[in-house]
Amino acid sequence: MNCLKPLLVFLLFIPFAHQTLCAQPSVHDQKGAELLQKASEKLKGYASFEIDFSYVLENEEYSMKETMDGRLLSQGDKYQMKVGENTFISDGTNVWTYLEEFNEVHISLAEETEGGLTPTSLFDEFETQFRSRFIRREQIEGKPVDIIDLVPQQAQAFFKYRVALDGNNHNLVYTEAYDRQGGTYTYTVKRFRTNVTVPSDAFTFSPSKYPGIEIIDLR
Repeated sequence: MNCLKPLLVFLLFIPFAHQTLCAQPSVHDQKGAELLQKASEKLKGYASFEIDFSYVLENEEYSMKETMDGRLLSQGDKYQMKVGENTFISDGTNVWTYLEEFNEVHISLAEETEGGLTPTSLFDEFETQFRSRFIRREQIEGKPVDIIDLVPQQAQAFFKYRVALDGNNHNLVYTEAYDRQGGTYTYTVKRFRTNVTVPSDAFTFSPSKYPGIEIIDLR
């Protein structure tokens, strides 16, 4: 599922992002890093959080538009994410990707999944691999929103990420990713709850709940 990587980046890791400023950073670079740092500190202060979001993939060249709703539950390096008919679960060590259409689950190591994406390991990678820049402040539904762009230091599939933070409390409003094939991935936060109760089995996958499931173990 090609939307997994930008989704994880947006909803788990970009709010953690801050960068080591270069020797002579611009004012906009400094402001972008400072805003992301504030969002990072706030998010890391929560024992757990749950986000309901909408997802839109658009590519004008191919006349493509795909929309889905999703929900993310996160606690440290552990997460459970449902997007459309697909479910992604990680206990911090393993990642289970369940594809409902095919009734199959792919099991991989978290450190080897999507370049090693986990809510904590990516913190340092964003610090060193991305350059942040404050773009502008605009009004969205009557509230101030700060727009920040993140550009990778090294070439990758997504050449730019845009992050929108609430100007009053630094909460995530929406994010966008731009790929090199003309695709734009937009994720809009619909509801954000913090310090939620986490079920004991939230971050494990039980194949016994899916009769006839095919298990593909890639570890």
